[in-house]
Amino acid sequence: MTERWKKAALYIAGGWNVLGGVTALADPERHFSQLYRAALPLDQPVPAFFFRATWINVIAWGLGYILAARSPAARAPVLLAGASGKLAYFVACLALFTGGGGTTTLLALSALDLVFAGLFVAIVWGRALPVSRG
Repeated sequence: MTERWKKAALYIAGGWNVLGGVTALADPERHFSQLYRAALPLDQPVPAFFFRATWINVIAWGLGYILAARSPAARAPVLLAGASGKLAYFVACLALFTGGGGTTTLLALSALDLVFAGLFVAIVWGRALPVSRG
């Protein structure tokens, strides 16, 4: 995997997070209608706070992936933590889907996060392994 390819992949992953966070914050009702089988009472302060905080966090991680694209020396911690989070998110979405609370769209989009998790591990692993040029 070339450095150019790694950077492009990290910019895409970062953009994915930023786009997801911004669209969820901009139109929460649409977000819930597409991904979940229930609504979140955003007129209540605690659910509204956690909804907003979650998506602000997603945006911040996206910015982290973009910064990791720009700084190869600092990638490993960001990408390993990001891969762990994306794997946990996929497992949570799978549980929600199998329990009847999530839509097929949620499962499909979370599967893309699983792909990103694998990509992050591949980028870190590829950096850690010596390259043999024969």
